[in-house]
Amino acid sequence: MSSRGKSRFLKFLRRRLTILLVPHADIPLWRFHFSFSFLISMFLLWTSLTLWAGFVVSRNVDYWITKADNLVMRVKVAYFADRVQKAEEVLKMAQSTDIRMRQLLAMRTQRAIIESPAEAIGGPNAKDHFHLTNLLSARAKDLRQTVMDRQTSSILKQSRERLASFQEVAWHIANQRNLFRATPNMWPTEGSLTSLFGYRLSPFQNHERLDIFHQGIDIANNADTVVYATADGVVRHCGWEGGYGRMILLDHGFGYSTLYAHTSQILVKEGDFAKRGQVIAYMGTTGRSTGDHLHYEVWQDGKPANPLKYLKVHPDKEPEGSSLIAFSNREK
Repeated sequence: MSSRGKSRFLKFLRRRLTILLVPHADIPLWRFHFSFSFLISMFLLWTSLTLWAGFVVSRNVDYWITKADNLVMRVKVAYFADRVQKAEEVLKMAQSTDIRMRQLLAMRTQRAIIESPAEAIGGPNAKDHFHLTNLLSARAKDLRQTVMDRQTSSILKQSRERLASFQEVAWHIANQRNLFRATPNMWPTEGSLTSLFGYRLSPFQNHERLDIFHQGIDIANNADTVVYATADGVVRHCGWEGGYGRMILLDHGFGYSTLYAHTSQILVKEGDFAKRGQVIAYMGTTGRSTGDHLHYEVWQDGKPANPLKYLKVHPDKEPEGSSLIAFSNREK
C-alpha cells in the first residue's frame, strides 16, 4: 500500500460517527460518538465471540447427544438383560417340567441332570446373576461382549437341550400309545369261557390223562357271534388251516400276535389293517371242534402266553379249575 493510500485509510479510521437518541419526553437528546476504528474492533470482537460460542455449543451438543445415545443404549441393554433373565426362568421351569414328565412316564433321566444335581433345574449361576445385576442397574460399561455372547449361547444351548428332551418325551408317549394299541387287552368275543390256557383233558379222548397243552382259551356262544380284533394289527394270514378251521392271524407289532380259530366266516383279507374292536369274523365250529366256539391265542415274542393275563375277569367270576364263566366286553 502506498503512503498516500495508507494516510487515507488512517484518516477513515479517525472519522467519527454520531448516534442521536431522541426521547418522546422532555429529556435531553442522547449523543454517542464512535470512531470507525472502534466500530470495526467491536465487529471483530462480536464475530470472534460468536464463533467461539458456536464451537463451545457444538461440542456440548455432541456431548449431550452422545450421553442421550448412551442412556438409550443402557435402557436397551437393561431390557435385553431382563428378557434374558425371564428366558432363563422359563427354561428353568421347562427343565423342571421335563424332569417331572420323565418321572411320571418312568423314563430315564438325562445324564446331565443325574451328574449335576446342583444344576438339575437349570438357570444361571452366581456369576451370571452378577452380570445380569450389572445390566439391570445400568452398569453396562462393566460388561464385555464376550459376557453377552456367553449368556445368549447358554440360553441357546439350554433351549436346544429342552427341545431335544421334549421330542424324546413326545416320541416315548407316541411309542407307549402305539404299544397300548398293539397290546391285546379286550375280549375277542362274548360268551362262556369253556377251556383255559395250559394242560387239559383232551375233548376227543375218553381218558383222564392231562396230555394236551392248550395254547389259548375257548369261548363258546351261538353260531355267528361276532369276533373282534383285540388290538390294532395287520392280517398276516387268514383262511383254512387244518384243525383250526377258518383262522385269522393278526400281527400287532411289539412282539404281539393273536390267533382266532374255528370261525364260520372271515371278514378280512391278508394285508388288511384291523383296529381294536373291529369285527373280523363270526364264531363257528370249523376245523377240529366239538361245537360253536372261538379258539383265541395270544403270542408274545414268539411264545404262547395266557390270554387271561391281558383280560379283565370280574372277581366273582374268576375261573377255578375247569369251571365256566360267562362274560361280555360290556363287563370290562
